[in-house]
Amino acid sequence: MIFPTSHIVTFQDRHWIYYGGTNERHGAAEKDVWFERDGSLGLAWLRLDGFVGLRAGEEPGWVKTKPFKLEGKRLEVNVDAREGGRIRIEVLDEAGQAIGGFSGDEAIPYISVDELRMRPRWEPQDDLSSLAGKIIRLKFHLQKAVLYAFQVL
Repeated sequence: MIFPTSHIVTFQDRHWIYYGGTNERHGAAEKDVWFERDGSLGLAWLRLDGFVGLRAGEEPGWVKTKPFKLEGKRLEVNVDAREGGRIRIEVLDEAGQAIGGFSGDEAIPYISVDELRMRPRWEPQDDLSSLAGKIIRLKFHLQKAVLYAFQVL
């Protein structure tokens, strides 16, 4: 049996999950099954915000956000695109049309990255400050990559 803690500790950009484990099956004592019990404590961890991710394999794919008001100027992306994986992010208007300066052609592709706080760029834009207060959508183009989270700061 494994008994995880009811609390997850977030430390050093990881979610730490402590647990206890034993060689006993659930309900074994009630069935009058007796044997020498052995138990230990363990620790499992996940990358920050790594509970759920959107994965693209060899075949390229994309995901588009719902429209939202841009409150901030810097985008940070939690992505694992190691071993030849690719990610590129374009910024769209509310209707889903590419915004000049942030289109797919202007989005810098990132290859073989594994970052919790990747800061994408567009040629020649370094951030999203020129779009502050506007309604936008983000379109993440992925190949051999997992997108875990993004935030605007």
